[in-house]
Amino acid sequence: EDFIVAEDCHVLVSTDGWIKRQKQIADPSKSRLREGDSVLACVAGSTRSTIGLFSSLGVCYTARMIDIPASTGYGEPVQKLFKLKDGERIVAAISFDDRVIGDIKEDPKRPEYCPEVHGFAASSNGYALRFCLASYAEVSTRSGRRYARVAAGEHIVSVVCVSGMETILAISAQCRAMVCACDEINYLSGPGKGVLLIKLSGSDKLLGFKASSGDRDLLTVETNRGAKKTISTVKYRTTSRGRRGTEIQKNGKIARIVEEPPAAPEPFPE
Repeated sequence: EDFIVAEDCHVLVSTDGWIKRQKQIADPSKSRLREGDSVLACVAGSTRSTIGLFSSLGVCYTARMIDIPASTGYGEPVQKLFKLKDGERIVAAISFDDRVIGDIKEDPKRPEYCPEVHGFAASSNGYALRFCLASYAEVSTRSGRRYARVAAGEHIVSVVCVSGMETILAISAQCRAMVCACDEINYLSGPGKGVLLIKLSGSDKLLGFKASSGDRDLLTVETNRGAKKTISTVKYRTTSRGRRGTEIQKNGKIARIVEEPPAAPEPFPE
């Protein structure tokens, strides 16, 4: 590590699993991508710090930012750096630079309390968990480290950093919305499947979620007819986890979650 020149950089990860490092990316949406691809995440950090790539099968792959290929083109497929299984894809990227992520360490004197900043993940069958991120900050092998256990045929929809004070807004394909407190989801000491976030019918799947920090922090979805709907703490009542949620429309289905394009990372102070 002492031989690595400490420089600030940006790392961009695409939805199709391509990754590249540049000194600065002013506007991720204008970055060069393959046709049909889009920006999944754009994070900042020092070349000495690490980045965690969280996969749909519950595995975190961690690399030093200096080891991410520098490119002004498309970058390189993540499969060149790590051993991903068939059908496995990257669903989130988190910078482990202390200036970006904050305090992720557990207090050994108070193991029952979760760190100030920790991870939140949910799977397509409606289960969710909270977990310690510090375990994944060190460089991993090509096989990565498991952070969640996923049932056969299911996948992790996303991973985000939370403080535990947020409200979780979740939506299923069959128009069921769940609004519950983040701290209702159990904090696990090791990889597990978690607890039931939303009770789904046989053919239903959890499409995604948002850790909302306030009334105006909305989850926007699009129906199969192209109409857009929002889910918020103002619109729908906060309930306990594990219920069926609120039906937001009688007919049709939710086609997708409307994601905000990732913004350029905030510049570090001089």
